[in-house]
Amino acid sequence: MIGLLEIRRRKMQFALIALIVTLISYLVLMINGLGVGLNVLAGSALQNFDADAIAYSDGASVSVIRSELSQATVDAIGKTPGVTDSAPIGYVSANYRRADGKVNSAAFLGYDPGTIGEPKVTEGRALTAEDAGGLLADKSFLKATGLDVGDEVEITFRLERRAFTIVGEIDEGAFFFQPAVYVLRSTWDTLRYGARGDETPAASIVLLKGKGLPGKTGAGFEVVNKRTAFANIEGVSGQQSTVTSLRVFGYIIGALVIGVFFYVLTLQKIPQIGVLKAIGASNFFVFRQILLQVVGISAVGLAISVPLAMVSDAALRRLPDAVPIAFTTGTFVTTSALLLLMAIVGTAFSGRQVVKVDPIIALGQQQ
Repeated sequence: MIGLLEIRRRKMQFALIALIVTLISYLVLMINGLGVGLNVLAGSALQNFDADAIAYSDGASVSVIRSELSQATVDAIGKTPGVTDSAPIGYVSANYRRADGKVNSAAFLGYDPGTIGEPKVTEGRALTAEDAGGLLADKSFLKATGLDVGDEVEITFRLERRAFTIVGEIDEGAFFFQPAVYVLRSTWDTLRYGARGDETPAASIVLLKGKGLPGKTGAGFEVVNKRTAFANIEGVSGQQSTVTSLRVFGYIIGALVIGVFFYVLTLQKIPQIGVLKAIGASNFFVFRQILLQVVGISAVGLAISVPLAMVSDAALRRLPDAVPIAFTTGTFVTTSALLLLMAIVGTAFSGRQVVKVDPIIALGQQQ
């Protein structure tokens, strides 16, 4: 093919274009990875709940921070038509001290053992009803603190310091941009409200299993699906809008840069294009050679940028303060496909120029 032959003969010029494509692809991949990573940090623990829907207090605007449910409301939620199982969950944020001396916060989630709210333990053991001073820590929490199962960690809340024993490790992710830590609901109650009174809330939310539950309401509560619950986490909507805007700009800039590069190359080759058209080559044949070059160069750029993004991800995960970036197979596939598509769209500039080339005028310019 003429297009591939030209690449072989003009290696340096096309190598520089491939480098630009690689850098743009790498940038867009890292932006997409950042978007996925921020979503994981914002509420992967919520997405990992073993539930079909979540009930909040009706005046909380689907905010777990503002949601408070009485025991009577929790009982009413569990009796809602269509509910097959339920589990109250309490939430509170508390501070802990890391191995390097820094103080960070963790999301303390109170649950009842034996319910759908109980997380899966990957190391150590599960909490029992007697473990008032025990907790289950996510692996990110253990990494940050430098602790392990069996160690003690000091928690500060309400101007009080309290020591907890890590009895098990979990892999539930983060909640509200904090590592998830699970304690007994009775422990959560005393941690958040101190001495219990008659009017103390019994839970922040209630996890529900069943069909057709999202959208149901009752006295003092409303039920939403997990997607809605995640979207209403404070900061998530603004974060997603920012990341989406960066993605769109990345795709558009990528298409424009690639399109401009090949448009300039096309302008430089107008006399040669005129010769090809003079001997019978169609506009589609000429454009196909340019398209072949675009696809080939873009494929090379993606083949380099994808492994580079993987290496960057592995390196960033080793940092003491991990960068919130994560990749999935879908991220690589979708990003690569869209970048390739946008590169092809960008060649429309060149296609328009090919159609406008008049063989007679082009041959005259060559003399």
